[in-house]
Amino acid sequence: MTAKGSSSAKDYWARLDGCDTANVPGNQPLNPLTLIHGEERFLVDRAVTAWRERARPAQLDVEMFDTPGRLDELRLAVAETPLFDPERALLVRDPPQLTGSAKRGGVDPPERLAAILSERAPTTILCLVAHVKVADRNPVLAAVKAMHGAVSFHPAVKGRDLRAWVEHEIAARQLRLASGSVEHLISVAGPDLGSIASELDKLVAYAAGRPLSMREVRAAVAGDEATGLYETLGDLLGSTPAKGAESIDRLLNDGRAGQYLLAILAGQIRDLVLAQAYIQTHGSASGLAASIGKPDWAAERLARQARSVPPALAAGWLRALHDADRKLKTGEISDTDGLRLTVLHAAAEVTAARKSPAR
Repeated sequence: MTAKGSSSAKDYWARLDGCDTANVPGNQPLNPLTLIHGEERFLVDRAVTAWRERARPAQLDVEMFDTPGRLDELRLAVAETPLFDPERALLVRDPPQLTGSAKRGGVDPPERLAAILSERAPTTILCLVAHVKVADRNPVLAAVKAMHGAVSFHPAVKGRDLRAWVEHEIAARQLRLASGSVEHLISVAGPDLGSIASELDKLVAYAAGRPLSMREVRAAVAGDEATGLYETLGDLLGSTPAKGAESIDRLLNDGRAGQYLLAILAGQIRDLVLAQAYIQTHGSASGLAASIGKPDWAAERLARQARSVPPALAAGWLRALHDADRKLKTGEISDTDGLRLTVLHAAAEVTAARKSPAR
């Protein structure tokens, strides 16, 4: 899905901005059935946030269903009439029936979820979310379209589309930045849209309505190893954990200080452990951002990562990094070797955990 025809890429991103998750102007009624999907996680999460703001009932909050394998409980919620509110809002995050992982044992098939959609009560507002592109032949996608539901797709943003997106975000914040600022933002914070958005918010506070020179933009948006390490942690918890070790190698080969990278990675894994503890205690990620003092997009990313690795492994990584830091300071190991070995071991643990049969 890219900008085509007479419309520019900038116009394309403008059409996807704001709370228009249902592909209708924000002042029109919200479609009671919405599917939000795509590889660009930040845009998917932002669309979900906008949907929640519009769909939230007067009395109760939006009800969350995270990666449901069995769908009996969801079916009841979809079909029931609410007791306190005139409407009931349900958010279903990354169900395996959409992400392609429903072939595992004990998981209801996509056809089951598609059938449940037809049982939706008139008082139920339902949003399905997948942080992947839903296959064109998926029965759930076909059912949403057949029921005239809204489909919001957010593909990965690359190349010219990335530049157009950054330009649109700058205009939306009414920032006046010197020529070359877009390239600097992309080189420092890209291609992570969440990091770019965070840097732009920082520039808004710094500018206080005045134009910023290139020198001021460079000073405010300085290169930070943390951006590269977000990629490391994401790769480590992704489909190919060994890529996490590869990204660490790239950072070290670029001359980044191993001890500094170790400290930043330990901080990120500590946030991951805190997110896992919060979700385990509260049953969902609702309220996580406020609890750990992170922006919504960062809390959403932590919530996704928290579900992708056993808590015992994440806690073990944190202990391993602290041990590597101790050995580094006593001269038992070099800073680069300690970091490389820790991440390699973590990648091996993730791979082994996924191959182990579910208990």
